[in-house]
Amino acid sequence: MDLVPSCKDKLAYFRIKELKDVLTQLGLSKQGKKQDLVERILGALSNEQVAKMWAKRAPVGKEDVAKLVDDIYRKMQVSGATELASKGEGVSDSSNVKVKGEIDDPFKSVMKVRCLCGSSLETENIIRCEDRRCQVWQHIGYVIIPEKPMEGNPQVPDLFYCEICRLSRADPFWLTIAHPLYPVKLAITSIPTDGTNPMQSVEKTFQIARADKDLLTKQDYDVQAWCMLMNAKVPFRMQWPQYADLQVNGVSVRAINRPGSQLLGANGRDDGPIITPCTKYGINKISLTGCDARVFCFGVRIVKRRTLHQILNMIPKETDGERFEDALARVCRCIGGGTAVDNGDSDSDLEVVADFFGVNLRCPMSGSRMKMARRFKPCVHMGCFDLEVFVEMNQRSRKWQCPHLSEELHVGEYYN
Repeated sequence: MDLVPSCKDKLAYFRIKELKDVLTQLGLSKQGKKQDLVERILGALSNEQVAKMWAKRAPVGKEDVAKLVDDIYRKMQVSGATELASKGEGVSDSSNVKVKGEIDDPFKSVMKVRCLCGSSLETENIIRCEDRRCQVWQHIGYVIIPEKPMEGNPQVPDLFYCEICRLSRADPFWLTIAHPLYPVKLAITSIPTDGTNPMQSVEKTFQIARADKDLLTKQDYDVQAWCMLMNAKVPFRMQWPQYADLQVNGVSVRAINRPGSQLLGANGRDDGPIITPCTKYGINKISLTGCDARVFCFGVRIVKRRTLHQILNMIPKETDGERFEDALARVCRCIGGGTAVDNGDSDSDLEVVADFFGVNLRCPMSGSRMKMARRFKPCVHMGCFDLEVFVEMNQRSRKWQCPHLSEELHVGEYYN
């Protein structure tokens, strides 16, 4: 497990006092600015044996350094949860902020609260992400947005995914490695009197540490800015506001490939621009401005590009796909006949009404005969597509839709 990203998130909340406490226990120098102290601790995490705490003690491993950082971080949470949560740079996935004076209940399940509001405090009105690897809790008032402001409290969806999990499903070719800037919400800066869309903006800083810098020198690793509409009807895609203006360290970066006034349709996709050439080692400044009335969140992540072969290996195998009984029932429904269950009024367990039902063996995208016929799990039709052609085309289009129904699904929902 890579300990650097987790510790880097926690060190972002440390004051100079806490940083010096860590360095004192590690036996390292306490001289320099705050950034120098942070880099010294992160550098210690990069080595298997880092320093001697005392002259007669054994060297300290990087797991011990991470535990030391975590212990001090937890003490800060208990002594000043409100102050810690008020910093809007983003909250680590491993943070579990408790209210001061709260009694620990050993039978109470541990809850991870990470919300766009910046607070990690548990309240009554929270909702949990459905992803089993995430299950983070967020405040409903900040992540469930009504389509119209005057509609009041929106209906809570049956399935809810946080913005991080939505982002990870938007394009399987990008694998998230770290989040230098966790999601933040765009704030309205001015409301025109002529009824046009208000101006929204956000300005933040994020850190590229030494470990990140070394990682970005490798092939297929990049820094990506991303934006997402909070109440999007198509949840698993990036989407930028109208007239988006993205600035990284004073350099303008093109965020969208469509006209600024054009809205993104149901079948459209925005991409996340690569901002690696505009970043630098240390503290970076980023800002986003748009003219839009909708609610957006914005962030920065370090990504690794997957290959076509890696994407194909993510597809479930035939043995993990549809059961024969389910496939038989689906085919019966498609041809308009009976079902795969017993029917007392029928002479046969399987009654077929249609005399003829044609199945096209050509891929709807390439026009060639399919070599690896696949379809999406939720689709009830019998149409298929060639898997390799589908993945290759979506490497450019990023749509990930069924070519027969244009339904948006993610790569984990294939089977034979």
